[in-house]
Amino acid sequence: MKTKDFVAIEKRLLPSLSNFAVKGQLLFIVPIDHTLRGFHFDGSSFDKRSFYVSAFFMPLCVPSKHVHLTFGRRVRERGGDRWSADEAGIEGVLESAIQKETPFLLGLQKPKDVAGALKLLTKPNDAGYVNPHCYEALAYVLVKAGAIGAAVDTIDALLSLVDGLKRANPAVALTWELEVCARAQLVKTKLIVNPEEANAQLVAWEHETVNNLDLENFCRRSHAQD
Repeated sequence: MKTKDFVAIEKRLLPSLSNFAVKGQLLFIVPIDHTLRGFHFDGSSFDKRSFYVSAFFMPLCVPSKHVHLTFGRRVRERGGDRWSADEAGIEGVLESAIQKETPFLLGLQKPKDVAGALKLLTKPNDAGYVNPHCYEALAYVLVKAGAIGAAVDTIDALLSLVDGLKRANPAVALTWELEVCARAQLVKTKLIVNPEEANAQLVAWEHETVNNLDLENFCRRSHAQD
């Protein structure tokens, strides 16, 4: 499916969702503050009329050039996660499934709410793997929530995690992991010297991410004008 097809579906869903807006493959809560929250529509390789929908949140203080679904999950109905635009009554069923996910997204109003959701994602999966992105995002959101000590502890846990990955696989180039650590170390250094400098850095990264995603017009006035 093409972007215009997703936009058409999203606009038909919009009347049932208060304070949501549409942009391309995104159906999201407005105004945007510290975290992008909403649904992402994506095509399926199964056939041209099938697609997936993911409920996700994305802290904007983590630098990013594109929307990612690291902190997201597929919207499902009766266990299945693939939707077909040709299925009779599909939009009614999809609307119901989206409405079930919406309270969670609406609940992520303050940084401390986002931190609570991220903390659950720092637990190892069944294979024992923890995504360093989860620790980075958690650390920065904790800074925004004013939990400086917890933020420093989380950064230390992140640095230890990546160090363990390097020692376990010395021949593997951990390029992006090291970039994550470099950013986190920068924030930690600023936190120790002056927490206000750390907050200023996170605000700068928020603006950078918003600009990269071309979402300036959907942000709170303070973000749009700064």
